[in-house]
Amino acid sequence: MKSKWLALALMLASMTFGIFATASAQGGDVSRGAKLFAQNCAVCHGDRAQGRVGATLAKDFPGIRVDALLRQIISNGVQGSVMPPWAKSNGGPLSDAEIDDLVAFIRSLGNLAPTVPPGPTATQPPLPSPVATFPAGDAGRGAKVFADNCAVCHGPNGEGRIGATLQKDFPGINVESFLDSTIARGVAGSRMPAWAKSSGGPLTDQDIADAAAFVRTLKKPGQPAPTQAPDLPQGGPFGGTLALICVGLAIGVGVVVLMIGLAGSRAQKG
Repeated sequence: MKSKWLALALMLASMTFGIFATASAQGGDVSRGAKLFAQNCAVCHGDRAQGRVGATLAKDFPGIRVDALLRQIISNGVQGSVMPPWAKSNGGPLSDAEIDDLVAFIRSLGNLAPTVPPGPTATQPPLPSPVATFPAGDAGRGAKVFADNCAVCHGPNGEGRIGATLQKDFPGINVESFLDSTIARGVAGSRMPAWAKSSGGPLTDQDIADAAAFVRTLKKPGQPAPTQAPDLPQGGPFGGTLALICVGLAIGVGVVVLMIGLAGSRAQKG
C-alpha cells in the first residue's frame, strides 16, 4: 500500500516539474511584451487594455492553461471577429518569441484574457448612409489620424501589413464617400472594424473624413502622376486662313453649279 502512495507521489512530482519546466522554457518577457503591445495591440485594445475597437483585456477570467489560450488567440486570430492572426506562420508580422512576450505582458495585467465581440448578424438593422453626414476632409490632419489608428494594420505608408494595401486607385464615382463609409462602418466578414463613434468606435465624423482624404493621397512608390490628356492637333499659324480659303472655295463652287443649273432651265423654256 505504501509503495502505491509513493509511486503516486513521484508521478505527481514529475508532472508538476514538467509543467513548470515547460512554462519556464516558453516564458516571455513582460517589458518586451509591453512595447509590442503598444506598437501592435493598443490601437484596437486601448493603451491600458481597456478596449477600443477591439475587445477589453482588463478583464479577469478563469482557466487552467491561460497562456496557451492567449498564445492561440494571438497567433491564429479569432474566426468571425476582427481579431486577425499575428503569427508569422499565419501571415502575420510577429515571431513566436514576440507572441510569448505579449502573453507575458497580458498575464501581468492580472490573468486578463480577451473577450471576442459578436460578429455582424443577418438581423442587424442597416445603418444610415454616411454620404450626407461626413464633412469635407483634410489630408494634413488625416495623416495623423492614419498614423495613430490605421498604420498598425495597413502600414505607415498604406503598403499593407495585416490589413489591406491602400496604395492604389479606388475606382468609383464617389470615392471619398466610399472611403468614409468603409472606415466608419467597417467591412462585414473581414478584419476591418467599425471606427465611427456612432458604431461603437473611437473616431468622430471629422476624423474619418480626414483619414479618407489622406488615403486618397497614397500612391505606390515610383508610380507616375496622371498626365493631362494631350491637346487636339492645331493648324498652326496658317490653320485659320487655310480653313477660310477652303470654305470660300466650297461656297464658290456651289454658286457656280447653281447658276449653271438655272441657265440650263431657262434655255429649255425658251
